[in-house]
Amino acid sequence: MKKICLLLSMVFFTAMFSGISSPLAYAASNPAVKIGLYFGSTAQSQILISSDKGVEYNAYDASANTNTKVYESSPGQALNIRKDSYFTGSGAKLTAAAAAANSTVGPYHLKLQSTYNSYNDTVPVVNSYKQKGIVAYPVFTDSGWNIWTGFYVDNASAQAAISEVKGKLGQVECTVVDKVDTRICGADSSTGEVVFMFAAAQKLLRGKSLDENGPVKIGTAKLNTYRGQVEFFRVTGSDMTVINVLPMEQYLYGVVPNEIESYSNVEALKAQAVAARTYAYLNLTKTSKSNTHLNYGFNLCSDIHCQVYRGMGSENANTNTAVDQTKDMVITYNGQLIEAVYSASSGGRTEDGSNVWTGAPYLKSVEDKYESGNSPKYNWTLTFTADEISQKLKNYNIGDVTSIEVTRLSEAGRPIELIVKGTLKPEGIKFTKDGCRTFMSLYSQWYTITSNADVTVLVDGKEEKKQLGQLTIISADGKTKSVEPGQSLTVIDANGKASLLSAVPTEYTFTGRGYGHAVGMSQEGAKGMANAGFKFDEILTHYYTGTMIDIKK
Repeated sequence: MKKICLLLSMVFFTAMFSGISSPLAYAASNPAVKIGLYFGSTAQSQILISSDKGVEYNAYDASANTNTKVYESSPGQALNIRKDSYFTGSGAKLTAAAAAANSTVGPYHLKLQSTYNSYNDTVPVVNSYKQKGIVAYPVFTDSGWNIWTGFYVDNASAQAAISEVKGKLGQVECTVVDKVDTRICGADSSTGEVVFMFAAAQKLLRGKSLDENGPVKIGTAKLNTYRGQVEFFRVTGSDMTVINVLPMEQYLYGVVPNEIESYSNVEALKAQAVAARTYAYLNLTKTSKSNTHLNYGFNLCSDIHCQVYRGMGSENANTNTAVDQTKDMVITYNGQLIEAVYSASSGGRTEDGSNVWTGAPYLKSVEDKYESGNSPKYNWTLTFTADEISQKLKNYNIGDVTSIEVTRLSEAGRPIELIVKGTLKPEGIKFTKDGCRTFMSLYSQWYTITSNADVTVLVDGKEEKKQLGQLTIISADGKTKSVEPGQSLTVIDANGKASLLSAVPTEYTFTGRGYGHAVGMSQEGAKGMANAGFKFDEILTHYYTGTMIDIKK
């Protein structure tokens, strides 16, 4: 996960916990938050939606905050919600196609006759058309209900079908509906029968369970039940985006058990709940410039880029209780929401935010002595061949990697600058801050590097680590010479131990501690502090220097 900001509405509450301050002004309590489930590269061309008691589909007008009913599915009936686009196949078995070529289903249609006042008004007309051999369907538009027929792959095909339609229906008014990249279609998943087309450009299609407290089933994944509503949004670069819209506190039910083990000490669960809530509220205040997810119609994604969210199917009684017991609590510094970043494990000390991304007075390096040495990735080792590193960095045009050298450390001991040299870039490529971790997708930014060409030598009485290829050596016969690239030599150390070393490293070993960026709260450390008797507010104010826990209503 990553960041946080500010909110807006006044609260009046007496603080009952140490470290919890007076009320702040924030947005209305428990507002709706929009979570992107499928978008960008994971956007869906079609997806199944159902609920045990049925789903009510509405046209949501965001400017007026109103809903207009579009369709109501029967209990357990799954609809295939799909974009109005190109597909191959027929009936219920359709496969998305890139374009018109070889498609059997397309986004061109024929509009029949007039506009209707409601869905129910279209039903008898649609049925009468079907009896005459024309498969038609109701269409919701900004100006009312229409009846359309056909899914043609181009305008010409639609034009050519007009004579056939009129031949069966008589001289009914019949006009071509051209391709528009915002329409969405709802079809019965068993039969493929189209039950509605959503063609309103000024509204959003949403679905909610007819059971007020029941979840909506979205897709076929194992954990596919979600509280609140499902929203569909078609936009360039993320077509079709599937969004879960639900109250903030219910969203947190689906976050906390996926960010920290639900069997953890309750004080650690509470700390996680408050940090996650702070992160989410901040994102409700952001613009599309600082939160590109808004371009796809939602506030937060459901993955580690934001916070891991898996919906109602992942909820746990312990974590739900932790969310409820910290309801409306957020972390602030000087009256403003903080960037409540957190990571899995610090390895024993967190890092100053300025050495990873940008600094903040509350993101300071602090001791993390309660974190268990048995925490996952508390100690770790990764080994890469020089070829693997060269391949990983191929976009930098570095050639074959010849050396990796840490040139600067933070006060906590983490590399914050390193130089990778190669045959095409002998001067090297510099990586700084978080780049010292991400350049090789390392577990953390706290590590040392060794290679199979390392030797320790005395320079002016001090030990220094050098690579064999950087040295001039004296061989057993007393001759002085340089080591050629690709050459390997047997080196005998001061204790008489012989080792075969390469002149230029062919293998690099990273030996490190911790898991993640190490800024802010360590989840493993929070669990350790909770087990040692610390309360959730004490845990949070330890990791976020100079902060308070505020309550909004």
